Amino acid sequence: MDDADTVGALHRALLERFGETVEAPAGLAGLAGLDELLRMATHATHRAWTDRAVEPGLVRLLTGCALGAPSKSYLQQADVVDLRDPVLRREVEALVPSMPWIADAPALLVVCGNGRRFRRLFERRGLPFTNEHLDGFFNPTVDAALVMMNLIRAAEAVGLACCPISVLRDRAARLAELLCMPAHVFPIGGLCLGWPAGRRDVNPRLPLSATLHVDRFGEDRDGTLDDAAIDAFDARYVTAQSGRRPPGAGPSKSWSDERATQYATAQREDWGDFVRAQGFDTR
Repeated sequence: MDDADTVGALHRALLERFGETVEAPAGLAGLAGLDELLRMATHATHRAWTDRAVEPGLVRLLTGCALGAPSKSYLQQADVVDLRDPVLRREVEALVPSMPWIADAPALLVVCGNGRRFRRLFERRGLPFTNEHLDGFFNPTVDAALVMMNLIRAAEAVGLACCPISVLRDRAARLAELLCMPAHVFPIGGLCLGWPAGRRDVNPRLPLSATLHVDRFGEDRDGTLDDAAIDAFDARYVTAQSGRRPPGAGPSKSWSDERATQYATAQREDWGDFVRAQGFDTR
């Protein structure tokens, strides 16, 4: 499509995503990268793939591109594990029996934060490591998250579809054992890759009027403005979900109700214990 068509599709995608018009600057049609903006605006998580394989060479290429993500102080504290051994992969898949689409995915990666490499610089020089506190865990977490997002962008650029798997952290200790993670290395999540079987609709998001702030966070000291935005979003979410539910599935729940139900039971209460067992001081 030409630039004008791409701009129109971009406006429609953002309206569908946020429920409000996202004004474009003058001259948008002349900007480079419109196709990538449209790809980002129409991103959707997939859980169904064709039988076509994702070649290891392609995974290596995409990972190489992804690892060019920004890195805090150039510390390079992110690693990726490409699960190719069928036996090992089945053991990892068995950690999340509630998600059969993991086993269906042609490729499965685990993105990790790596705080060991930085510490080794000090060990090899006989120097004390003077940054043993929460930031020493937070920095590799952010580095790894940026790499995962870059992986998703790279994969979608070549036509692949992705599904991040945060629930692998429910079994973090066992996953670390299976993947032989040394001290100060930890998983932030899995990433399924495959060629998509069909298309997925855009999931709505809270409006930019609630999540994009200029200069200051805003005047919403007691959360009432956020409450109003969430109430409006809930109504839009129910409408969107109602059109996707199979016949006889019953009425759609609001986003608020779904999230409150999901987190009514404590999740990953042992995550802090695992992180500390991997050697991080979380003060």
